Amino acid sequence: MDADPSPWGLVKVPTIPSPSLHSRQGVTVPAMLAPRLSRIVLMVRGAQGVASAVEFYHGALGLPVTRLTDDWAELDVGAHVSLTLQAVHGMEAQLTTGYSPLLTLQVDSMDDTVSACAQMGGHLDGPIQYPAHGKVAALRAPDGHMIGLYEPNRVGGSRSDE
Repeated sequence: MDADPSPWGLVKVPTIPSPSLHSRQGVTVPAMLAPRLSRIVLMVRGAQGVASAVEFYHGALGLPVTRLTDDWAELDVGAHVSLTLQAVHGMEAQLTTGYSPLLTLQVDSMDDTVSACAQMGGHLDGPIQYPAHGKVAALRAPDGHMIGLYEPNRVGGSRSDE
C-alpha cells in the first residue's frame, strides 16, 4: 500500500477478492467490507486554534494527545478512533457551522464532565436532558464546535446519579 504523506492518513486500500453476497436477476453484487469510523476531523482557526482546542479536548475531556504539531493534532478517542484537529488559514468557509461533524462522546459522569468542560471554556447549549436511556447534553467547545455528551444508565435501568 502507498501511504499518502498528508496528515489525513489516507492510504490506498487494495481490492480484496471475495465471494458475491447474492445474485439478483443475473446481476452479481460483490461482498464488501463494512466501513468503520477511524477518524473525526475538526477544522480550527490557525495554529492558536489547534493549541487551544488541544488544551480543551485533553484538559476537559481527558483525551490523550498522540501527535501534535503547530497546525495539526491527533487525540485518541478510543476504539481505534482518533480526533484530528486541523488548522485552517484564510479559508473561512471551512470554519462555518455545518462544515464539520457533531462530535458525541460517552462519559462516565455527566456532572463531572460538564463541570470540567465549563472550567476549560466550554458551555452547555441548553439543559441536560434525561431520556429513558440516560443523560444527554449539547456543549459548545471554546473552538465553536458542538459536542454531544452521553451518559448511559447503569445496568438495571437506574440513573447514574441516583
